[in-house]
Amino acid sequence: MLASLLPGLRQLRTPLATGYLYALSLYLLLRDSIPTTAKDEGHLKPLYDVMPWLGKLAALAVGAFLAYLMGSVLEVRAATLSRWFRIVITLSRRPLPDPWDEADEGRFRWGSIDTGELTKPAAKKLTKYSWDRLSRRVHPTRRSPGTADKAMHQLVEDLPQLSTRLYTANKDMYGDYDRLTAEADLKVNVGLAGIFLSCVMTAQVHWLWVLLWIPMALLGLRGLSTLRRANDLLVQAIVTDLVKSLAFEEFIDDLGPSTGDPDSSDPGYR
Repeated sequence: MLASLLPGLRQLRTPLATGYLYALSLYLLLRDSIPTTAKDEGHLKPLYDVMPWLGKLAALAVGAFLAYLMGSVLEVRAATLSRWFRIVITLSRRPLPDPWDEADEGRFRWGSIDTGELTKPAAKKLTKYSWDRLSRRVHPTRRSPGTADKAMHQLVEDLPQLSTRLYTANKDMYGDYDRLTAEADLKVNVGLAGIFLSCVMTAQVHWLWVLLWIPMALLGLRGLSTLRRANDLLVQAIVTDLVKSLAFEEFIDDLGPSTGDPDSSDPGYR
């Protein structure tokens, strides 16, 4: 029974924790303009009038719901943040293309695929798996470093879609993946909310609160590291043939069968 409740609790804790932090930050920003119960006029007077009838527990429940609502709206998926982060880094390091060089258009280079969302061992395993599959299914005349890069690109881009198939193939491995992704989302969102709170505290209280940036930024980076560990489970499922990437399989099929060119003299692909 507890195991069945855990996935729901994981989905609840992230918006609640981040919602409380953002609510605290907004309170510190707007506390001077928030009317008190001593005022007899204003749009919030009916709300203050009904508060004594609700009681402290009901008021706490309402506050928790509002915090959850705020956290749900402001929540950012760790995978989304990681993708944005990797895009910014890639664009900052990529040289500008030569507008007069037609060969630059759509060019793929061996090793140019961004595997920043994977650990290095997992990226090596996925690269080896991709090349082995190409070697078995595609004729040598149709293989090239550019083709290998494109195949690897299909695998990396299809990783987020494989979690649903993993649930059907192996529920235990999917449970570990879901736990790690939920933990990554929690760390990333608490880190972002903590950085926002640090900015508010620096402006409202004391400049030394800027030091809160350090642990909050480290927490966010730990969340991205946890996300890479979760993606490693998807890679493990791929290389052990628990799940298959449809985009990768379609790409290989489009290259043609292993028989290659009908005029080929290579007996290994006939």
